Amino acid sequence: MKEFLKSTKIKILLSVLLVLVMLSVFTQNVGNNFVSTVINGMTAGLSSVTAAATDDGKDGLSDQELLEEYKKLKKENADLRAQLVDYYAVKSENVRLWKFYELKKQHPDFTLVPAMALRRDTNDEFSAFSLDKGSSSGVKEGDPVVSETGLIGWVSECDLNTCKVVTVLSPGTRIGAEDTKSGDTGIVTGSSKYAYRNQTVFSKLTYSNQVEVGDIITTTGVSGIYPKGLPIGEVVDLGYDTYDSSYYAVIEPYENLKKITDAAIIIGFSGQGEILIGDSGE
Repeated sequence: MKEFLKSTKIKILLSVLLVLVMLSVFTQNVGNNFVSTVINGMTAGLSSVTAAATDDGKDGLSDQELLEEYKKLKKENADLRAQLVDYYAVKSENVRLWKFYELKKQHPDFTLVPAMALRRDTNDEFSAFSLDKGSSSGVKEGDPVVSETGLIGWVSECDLNTCKVVTVLSPGTRIGAEDTKSGDTGIVTGSSKYAYRNQTVFSKLTYSNQVEVGDIITTTGVSGIYPKGLPIGEVVDLGYDTYDSSYYAVIEPYENLKKITDAAIIIGFSGQGEILIGDSGE
């Protein structure tokens, strides 16, 4: 028995069992047919090796053959782990695509690039953030950025694999917008007075406007920069700007822009780049 415990075969057996345990932990609770197939294939291979090892050389593999089989299985394990990583990446991408399914169904002309938030600019009071998609995915500066509920910003900078998004809370944003109920038009632009509350401003309203609290504000699409009809937010307050003698409404986006994790970039839509009559300032 002592000789058996010290033998090369029992050491290999223990090593193989260790690999199996590690793989089991790695794939625990995945609950997917793909993973089950991987594990079943691996178990079948390991069973043959463990059977040969416990046979102590009688009608089994030689030490060298067993070692080669172990090396082969070890490589297969590494390959399977890589496949699982790719699988989870694709699964995550599909989840993001599904989140924007309704938007795509409502706007079949949209070409969407789902993306994940990478980091936030802590020095930016207007909640700017970066996404993990860039020019290699067709993204370009000026492209609109949306969440599941509507417009949240636009691409201000772009490199090969990432882009920076300026939100609708920023004074650098100017969007031609309209009240879906009253038909009043104006410009949505950010203000430091409201950005900290996750709010922006629907400005340049006429004295005869009929905007009310609770109204929904959407894009006009007149400049060809943003598609028509994208929700921007809901009116939560009304005011008067004594500086330029104009009325405005405070609107709140449907997303907390400080907590965005997923978004989609609209890299193409019907009417993109076409300036329509009646441009209201986009």
